Amino acid sequence: MRHRCEQCFLEQHAILWAGVCRTINLLAVLNISMFFLSGEVKKHGYYYPIISLALLAIASLLALLPLGFHNWLGYYMLVLILCIIAGALLGLSILYWLHTGEGLNT
Repeated sequence: MRHRCEQCFLEQHAILWAGVCRTINLLAVLNISMFFLSGEVKKHGYYYPIISLALLAIASLLALLPLGFHNWLGYYMLVLILCIIAGALLGLSILYWLHTGEGLNT
């Protein structure tokens, strides 16, 4: 099973890396436009968007730096997990923002 997953990844890794890079960019734009440009981080002290952007920056660096691990499934999974955690933190920030209603008053 593991060999089959690795073989499938090797056949499609160019497509998968492009998808992860687009996801990183989308999450970063959503994060910045929803919380930083609206001033919610500075006004209300939201910290999850800052942590989310830091994780996205690390994932982006790992995806862009030529470390020689791009053909390794575990490296791809590490970057994907960082993106999932960053997306979850962004989702939690949105839920908190809607629950408190602070973002709706601006």
